[in-house]
Amino acid sequence: MTYQVIARKYRPQTFDEIIGQEPIVRTLKNALEQNQVAHAYIFSGTRGVGKTTTARILAKALNCEKGPTVRPCGQCPPCREIAAGTAIDVLEIDAASNRGIDEIRELRQTVRYLPARDPVKVFIIDEAHMLTTEAFNALLKTLEEPPPRVLFILATTEPQKLPPTIHSRCQSFHFRSIGFQEILGVLERVAREEKAQVEPEALAVMTRAAEGSLRDALSILDQALAYCGQKIAAAQVRELLGVVEAEVLDQFVAAISGQSSEKMLRLVDALVRDGHNLQFFCKEALRHVRNLLVVRIGGPAAELAEAAGEERRQLEAAAKQFSEEDLLRFFTVLLRTEGELRWSPHPRLHLELGLLKLVEAERLVPLEEMLAELTGNPVTRAPRPAAVYPEQGRGAASPASPTAPVYPAKPQLEPAPGPAPASESNVEAATIESIKNAVFGQSKFLGSFVESVSRWERQPDSLTLWFTPENRSLSEMLGKQQKTELEKIVSQVLGEPVKVNPRVAPPSAAGEAGAGKSAVVQALLDRFGGTLRTGAELAPRRGPKSEG
Repeated sequence: MTYQVIARKYRPQTFDEIIGQEPIVRTLKNALEQNQVAHAYIFSGTRGVGKTTTARILAKALNCEKGPTVRPCGQCPPCREIAAGTAIDVLEIDAASNRGIDEIRELRQTVRYLPARDPVKVFIIDEAHMLTTEAFNALLKTLEEPPPRVLFILATTEPQKLPPTIHSRCQSFHFRSIGFQEILGVLERVAREEKAQVEPEALAVMTRAAEGSLRDALSILDQALAYCGQKIAAAQVRELLGVVEAEVLDQFVAAISGQSSEKMLRLVDALVRDGHNLQFFCKEALRHVRNLLVVRIGGPAAELAEAAGEERRQLEAAAKQFSEEDLLRFFTVLLRTEGELRWSPHPRLHLELGLLKLVEAERLVPLEEMLAELTGNPVTRAPRPAAVYPEQGRGAASPASPTAPVYPAKPQLEPAPGPAPASESNVEAATIESIKNAVFGQSKFLGSFVESVSRWERQPDSLTLWFTPENRSLSEMLGKQQKTELEKIVSQVLGEPVKVNPRVAPPSAAGEAGAGKSAVVQALLDRFGGTLRTGAELAPRRGPKSEG
């Protein structure tokens, strides 16, 4: 066979070609330039993100005839042999099939010998977590103090299974999953080089199916070329991968927006009859709702939606049917349903139940909109504060001072008619503001305490802080130490010693009665079918103590 699969054909051959692992690449290149290459590394991460590829490139960088260099030539015999996997001094060991102590003993014997030709003998142990405990123990001493001109690279998808004694002897690098846009860009480039015409939606389907693995994405593209030829449509890729059609997801969204239980049940029935995996569909629906939520949030976050082309435009149109709160609830329900489907003996029943919850869920109306409807005053949501993204890199300057948070404006409502206070504060507003600022500067707790004071009353050598009955619990939280600290701050502001006396104002029956006359309160009571009760009615009644 002379055909070379796309994943191998476009495998990176230099550090600069590695996708999505910039911190690791930078560290290894610096180590090479400064002659600080360690004797052992652990490369961990999910499948298809470049662990073994990076290990090979590092071996080429060390053994290239022009090396050590961060840019191996790729033309000399060591570079060509390492790329082909035939280099005599670069040994790739599959730990899944060579996992016992006997194989490690043989490896220890091999380590003793100098490289046959190249400057460094490199051992790449793939799936290192598959080694037995005895094999790890046999490897410890060699891994800690290997002979000169020997390098160990342990590649694994499950680093937590490596013993701590192995971790402590190696430098660890975690390879992250590759982002949606990065994989999409690679697929577009490879498709152009293969002279294939691929719909943007088809590339997006392949990228989502790869789940962060570049190798998987290239393998899917290879499979699609064999199935479809040089013209690849999104529908063909969905059929090839067994992914639900885009129309099915559109029907799913339409059933929710139209609150049609019948349509949702028919949708599940069609999935079962067509032989779809229900758990896989739930995962696709979960991803679709996530994309709707990201698009609905908008701003810079909208770029995180895993969609392209016409599919992206359809997402933007569909997202307008729901609020962010609704989509968050849908996401939570689907997440729980997807988890239950893994172990359910009756997946259809669980899926139907979860999807019907989405259909029957009441739509959430923001409180400010409801109050605006009741009062007749139009209220618009304050615009989402623009996020400030600092420049990347260590040289980015930090802000001189934190920016105060911006909160949405609250709707202005007519206050309920109530009784005027028994007496106004006899402390000037400027003095009160100075006290609050000074207290906030010393203690956030005391700041919250003085912020809740309803009336300030000054006597010759004391200051009485009056609280409403609703804030009784807060007034009682002031301990002896906090009271002393508060008196010290207040005395400094007023310029003379002052005692602070927290007091709770008596409840006003007129105030409670006045609340019932408020148009807003009455409208809320009518809307929710509630009744207005006074504080005295809600107070717990203590019955007589039982004897004996």
